[in-house]
Amino acid sequence: MRLNERVAFAFLLATYLLLGALFAALTPAWQAPDEPAHYNVLRQLHEATAPRCCPIIEPGDWDQATLARLTGERFAGATPENLAALQYEDHQPPLYYLLAALVFEWSSGSLLALRLFSVLSGAGVVWCAHALALMALPGRPWLALTAAAFVAFLPQHLAMMSAVNNDSLNELLIGLALVALARWLRGDRNGLQRLARILLAPALVACALLLLYGLITTGAALLFLALTGVGLALWRSGRQTLWPLWFMGMLAGLLLVTKPGGFFVAGLLPLVWFLRLWQAGLWRRRATRQLLPVGLVCLLLPALLTGGLWWARNLAVYGWPDLLGLAAHDRVVVDQLRTVDLVADVGAAAWAQHALRDTFVSFWGQFGWMALPLQGRLLLPPLALSLAAVSGLLLAGQPPNRRGLRLLRSALWLVIGLTALAYLYYNLEFVQLQGRYLYPALLPLALLLARGLDAWRARLLSGRLPWLTLAPVGLLAPFNLYLLLTVIEPLLSA
Repeated sequence: MRLNERVAFAFLLATYLLLGALFAALTPAWQAPDEPAHYNVLRQLHEATAPRCCPIIEPGDWDQATLARLTGERFAGATPENLAALQYEDHQPPLYYLLAALVFEWSSGSLLALRLFSVLSGAGVVWCAHALALMALPGRPWLALTAAAFVAFLPQHLAMMSAVNNDSLNELLIGLALVALARWLRGDRNGLQRLARILLAPALVACALLLLYGLITTGAALLFLALTGVGLALWRSGRQTLWPLWFMGMLAGLLLVTKPGGFFVAGLLPLVWFLRLWQAGLWRRRATRQLLPVGLVCLLLPALLTGGLWWARNLAVYGWPDLLGLAAHDRVVVDQLRTVDLVADVGAAAWAQHALRDTFVSFWGQFGWMALPLQGRLLLPPLALSLAAVSGLLLAGQPPNRRGLRLLRSALWLVIGLTALAYLYYNLEFVQLQGRYLYPALLPLALLLARGLDAWRARLLSGRLPWLTLAPVGLLAPFNLYLLLTVIEPLLSA
């Protein structure tokens, strides 16, 4: 990456951090989806005795009437004390809450400090979008900047990355897993080593702090240290075939204890590994067949040990077969609106139309507790960018088919497809037409948008001025500032 492109990315990242900080500071308290419930997980960790992980979801943690009243009143006069009964996120996997609990301790429960922690995690997501695009679209750095800018300045995404929730860490781990997978598929061992080195020190420091504050048990800390030690041993032994698989397996394990929305990426890693062996014809070699069990162990063992620790706890608390605590969650939220009831009221055709409209709008911007959707002239920029991207993809030719690229792009399409299926499945049970649930696939979607916009730039300007592809997405930055100051802050204030 040349100097001017590095400067452009640094400016983009700084702009994201500034906008994220402004969103965190100016968005009225609790005016982000489920923010009080996420905050209450942290409050319970703070009040518990060591080891403090983790709360249990129980009847009474969900109160639809109280929640409707609070959102209708814009949380007027709400404080952590009178919101303490909202505990319906207690079933969530623990990793985000354990890390955020450190911020809670150091800041005495400051909502702003916790929001800024999410903003910093979101900066990592922007970096992952840029790094992934550089590998998936090689030789086209302005497309990588465009993809990163879309992730940074998508209005609803920016709002979610500046709120208290586990989405930011989940997306960061998804991004890191995809970047690691891309570097492995491209044969970029040096890049993969740099990524592992960058992550090693913060991970060890976080483990030590969690143990020091009594947020995890000694056994959990020793498990993480043992997994890290095995990875380092494989690295130092020169096992260039095995240590990348162990590293990706550890990332998969962290995904399994962060949020169910990232589980499919953890499952994607061994699938792509098998496909890579098949594609290259390596499975025909005797040496490869002998290494297959070892490679599979390197991918699955760290993931299953990490996830298994959480699943065993859930089985002890909720009983078989509720590995994830989701059945307990569904029993608690019994009065949440269900899709079958809505379809019975309005009909399947009306529901489908409603679903498509609400998904599109909320993907781009529907702020607060879905109370402030983009509409009228404010919906024109999202419509224009979406139409330009989709139509541009129809014009774009096939990207270069270099080593590892075909399988990488297939993996990214799988991420999009599986995310869409998970969204559809969830909405077949509960009415949750929120486009933010598609954000686990935001990085691959950002690549598609960048390619679509670039196709129009190449068509209209005969391939000149490649930096102009970034311009329409970059305009979302001032658009976000306008939304924050004229829509979000004044209209969501009590």
